[in-house]
Amino acid sequence: MALDLRDKRGLLIDDIPEMRASVRVQLSNVGLENCDPVRNVKEAVDKLTLNRYDLVICDYNLGQGADGQQLLELVRRRKLLPLSTVFLMITGETGYEQVSTAAEFSPDDYLIKPFTAETLGGRLIRAMEKKAALAPIYRHMTDKGDPALAVEACDQLLAEKSRYSLDVLRIKGDLLLSQGRHTEALALYESVLQQRETPWGAVGRARALAAMGNTDQAREHLEGAVAAYPNYLAAYDSLAQLLETTDKQAAQQVVEQALKVSASTRRQRQLGALALENKDFGRAENAYRQTVVRDRSGFFKSHDDYAGLAKSCAEQGKTQEALTAVKDMAQHFQRTPELEARQAALESQVQIKAGNKEAAEAALKKALKTGEGNTLDPQTSLEIAQACFANGEEERGKQIIQTVAEEYHEDDHVFALAQSVFTAAGLEDEGQVLLEATRKRMIKLNNDAVALAKAGDLDQAIGMLTEAADRLANNAQVAINAGLALLMHVQAHGADLDRVTQAHRYLSQARRANPDHPKLDDVVGFYRRLAPPEAPVLED
Repeated sequence: MALDLRDKRGLLIDDIPEMRASVRVQLSNVGLENCDPVRNVKEAVDKLTLNRYDLVICDYNLGQGADGQQLLELVRRRKLLPLSTVFLMITGETGYEQVSTAAEFSPDDYLIKPFTAETLGGRLIRAMEKKAALAPIYRHMTDKGDPALAVEACDQLLAEKSRYSLDVLRIKGDLLLSQGRHTEALALYESVLQQRETPWGAVGRARALAAMGNTDQAREHLEGAVAAYPNYLAAYDSLAQLLETTDKQAAQQVVEQALKVSASTRRQRQLGALALENKDFGRAENAYRQTVVRDRSGFFKSHDDYAGLAKSCAEQGKTQEALTAVKDMAQHFQRTPELEARQAALESQVQIKAGNKEAAEAALKKALKTGEGNTLDPQTSLEIAQACFANGEEERGKQIIQTVAEEYHEDDHVFALAQSVFTAAGLEDEGQVLLEATRKRMIKLNNDAVALAKAGDLDQAIGMLTEAADRLANNAQVAINAGLALLMHVQAHGADLDRVTQAHRYLSQARRANPDHPKLDDVVGFYRRLAPPEAPVLED
């Protein structure tokens, strides 16, 4: 039986009142009466935060420097759009390439203007039928879902010879890669490619090979995919990611190629970072300036954009432009200790480049003072460390980076940022040694404490872990293990409200640090089973 849109809820996003009214009438004509119209990204995000929609119909060009593709990326990253919701992009001919070549965050379908109500309704129903068919997989792909069960659901649909088998295979491949089941993923992609050449199959095969350590083969396959599918952005993105660790010059060239296919804020930012590391300061300035200017709504901006712009200008002797970029941060972001500390750290680096040592020292002092007593994000802390290196305070810079590494020892991205700070300071080898030693030390701390707990020496395990958790507020794994050790003590020795309350504090700390940590849900469940009625409640 065909789907009926009359019981569905929709969100329509278009910045032009006449277009909103026209599409709204067309939606009503095909049965979608319950539809909220909004004008821009902010209104759309507000609606998606508060409500659940079956359908989102969005124009590609939303004015204010933002577009529908950026909105889709934003709501996916913020997890405001369930996989079961259809996202249909409306676009003119000029926006078609941007939508049809989208890589990681592609809409479920797109519609080129002009179109009839019948065409619009048909596309929506077709997309909803696919969503309904894939629902058994999607229900296991939520934050609290089980990816292994999602793979099983894929296998069930494949056994039933679903009409969407190719979509199922694509989803299954991504799931296998995300679970580290790289050999199975490689076999799946090679099987698909034996039957038909597909761009996602070619890129998936390369990703599996890279994950298995076959980087040369992966690079060869990705370069082949870029040549064979010059408009398929996932090939460029995967190749650039692979090259970033071995050949940053080549990675920069790949990102520049991708930007010719489809400009995006994320890729402009990536280009700026690579160009800055490659000392291509003019290109870095241009990339960061485009990133800053492109989005006037502010939803897609980052402190990193202004930091990169300031540094690339300073390296070219454009001191006033660099200081202007630092100052502009206060106009576009909420004033917080993190913002003030980062501005001061950036100003210090700019002043050093300009030869103004006293001004640089004063700005560094302000950055360090602002950071005291405040929990800073890793990027801000690393910015302060970089300012320390620039001012000749090498040991202080190392100490700051070591603390960041201890707090984020599971985060490869933060480690890469930390290494780049060492490299910029001419301390590449020393940085590698310090970061690797720190990671090994943190892994040993967790392993030793867990071993003590399992051996029954709970008091010593608790002492080790709580000391580390109190010192490292952003290390989710340490906080989870501290909470777990306390709960194991309660389980072994009977109810103890003080220890349960302490466990609650550490698990809450872990949730603030990383709500998506894979071990958190199990320990939270353990807490709820053990905690007496008078214990504090751990909210979802």
